[in-house]
Amino acid sequence: MQNLEKYRHLKLKTGAILASDETIDLEAIELAPGESTGPRRHPDSDLVVLFYEGRGTVRTGDRSFAFGGLRQAYAPAGVTFEITNTGPTPLKIAYGLCPNGPTEVADVHPPKIQSGGVTMLGITQFDRFPDSGLVRGGMFFLEPGQEASYHSHDGAPEVFVFLQGQCDSTTEDEMVHVGPGDVIYVAPEMKHRLLNTGTDRLVVWLTVTPNVTPSHTFYEQQPDGLYKRITQRLDGKTSLPPSR
Repeated sequence: MQNLEKYRHLKLKTGAILASDETIDLEAIELAPGESTGPRRHPDSDLVVLFYEGRGTVRTGDRSFAFGGLRQAYAPAGVTFEITNTGPTPLKIAYGLCPNGPTEVADVHPPKIQSGGVTMLGITQFDRFPDSGLVRGGMFFLEPGQEASYHSHDGAPEVFVFLQGQCDSTTEDEMVHVGPGDVIYVAPEMKHRLLNTGTDRLVVWLTVTPNVTPSHTFYEQQPDGLYKRITQRLDGKTSLPPSR
């Protein structure tokens, strides 16, 4: 049985709330053919989006970026943008605000692209969001048999959206097998790891909010089987005792 205090296992489908806390709001939405978000901005939140089905454009200022298939994008807080479905089928999007904050509707686009603008990213390489204190992440890969080390993040949840391959995702002492279309939310401070159990490359889109320092907390297994933290805390809080 899943422990919802440690993680949530969800499906990437329209209308699903994939993560919602003070650090991130990540939802699966869609735009109908010809539909647009209209010009909008998030004054206090960085925007991260994964376009996982369909075709569209992202406009910012005097520039328009066309895309099709799997793509991702990043916009820093305060940038005005507009997403439009230019294809014949629904444009499906994982739409994330980091942190969870308000949306402002703009009357018009700025006459020129704003400083920072929208960054369009691919999904075939380690394409990551530009450096920000609000969010870290982007594409992550594991080859067959490869494992990501057991770790956690101080004060920051992590969300994984699985796009290709098969994986055993372990959070503390709970394991779930996941594949394309699965989403895992891991709460702050919770130890977790991924193991590619398939024969194909594991392709994952992820977010960590906020972008804490150090970015990863690592552990050392003790003779009694428990794991003890070996990364120093920089936030002054008390470390959790050894656990599974």
